[in-house]
Amino acid sequence: GSAASKPGPLLSRPSFKDRTLAKFEGLLDVAVVALPELRVLCWSGCPERHRADTWRLLLQYMPSNADRRDAMMVRLRGEYADAVLKYFECYDEATASVYDKTMFNQIAVDLPRTNPSMHLFQLPETQRMLHRILYVWGIRHPGTGYVQGINDLVTPFIFVFLQEATGGSSQDVVSGRVMETVSREVLQQVEADSYHCLTNMLDNAQDNYVMDSKGIQEKVFVLKRIIERLDTKLYAHLEAMEVEFLQFSFRWFNCLLMREFSLPCTLRLWDTYVAESKFASFHVYVCAAVLVDFTNELQSMDFVEIITFLQNLPTDSWDEAKIDMIVAQAYSWCQQWSHGHI
Repeated sequence: GSAASKPGPLLSRPSFKDRTLAKFEGLLDVAVVALPELRVLCWSGCPERHRADTWRLLLQYMPSNADRRDAMMVRLRGEYADAVLKYFECYDEATASVYDKTMFNQIAVDLPRTNPSMHLFQLPETQRMLHRILYVWGIRHPGTGYVQGINDLVTPFIFVFLQEATGGSSQDVVSGRVMETVSREVLQQVEADSYHCLTNMLDNAQDNYVMDSKGIQEKVFVLKRIIERLDTKLYAHLEAMEVEFLQFSFRWFNCLLMREFSLPCTLRLWDTYVAESKFASFHVYVCAAVLVDFTNELQSMDFVEIITFLQNLPTDSWDEAKIDMIVAQAYSWCQQWSHGHI
């Protein structure tokens, strides 16, 4: 054809990243946000600058109606502040019930172990923030109470809201430098938002997100079944080496793979989980996709090598694009499984 009909240079076209950004801005900058459309977009990854508001909206903490937003946020943040006063500030070891005392102390023990790769969470001020969030959460969920693992699950929210509130770089937040200059008022908002978003994410999970060991054992059983059907060679090798799935995957379920991934990878995975109301079931397929990704390496290892490898997955080189692939693979399997094709 003639030169005129040839497509122009790629540089003149908006990049995929820019098109995605424009789509998010188009959805967010309106009087009433269309949550179903936002959910679909966020499922495939959210731009950093829109992540905080997108998560707040999809977890139905922040109203989709812009007119109601400010008043509602003030009310919900105030409600959390009242709960902290009522339960945490008034906590007295001498008069507390055995249940409350055990929970209060268990959280205190878990604080130093929370998200150890981020210095931010080793700071006393952040640990106090975590203690308040987790204790109030535990008191308000007497059915389950506080369970180890929830301490890790609150950290992505704190990171995202702290970065948004301070405008700090990822490194400034991870290192905790932002804590030197952030105002008390802003920190209280970050804390309240993190509490409410964690609560809504776990409470609204349509597939009953249970953190206790029985709930995790059930999910480990499903993971085993999936691998048995999808990668028979890997399954046979793990069986031959007498590797118990529970030995390596308990933590994968307990902390939603956060301990296995870098922060950018975790945040990308959470975009999908925040958008996915059945994230707990979907997570099993994500774990399967991660395991199968290393099938060649694992099949050449013995028991000790396998356990060592799986407890320290070599994912340092993974990026958001890799998580996109893992999530896509997991989705494909999940669809096949639910329609009985696998």
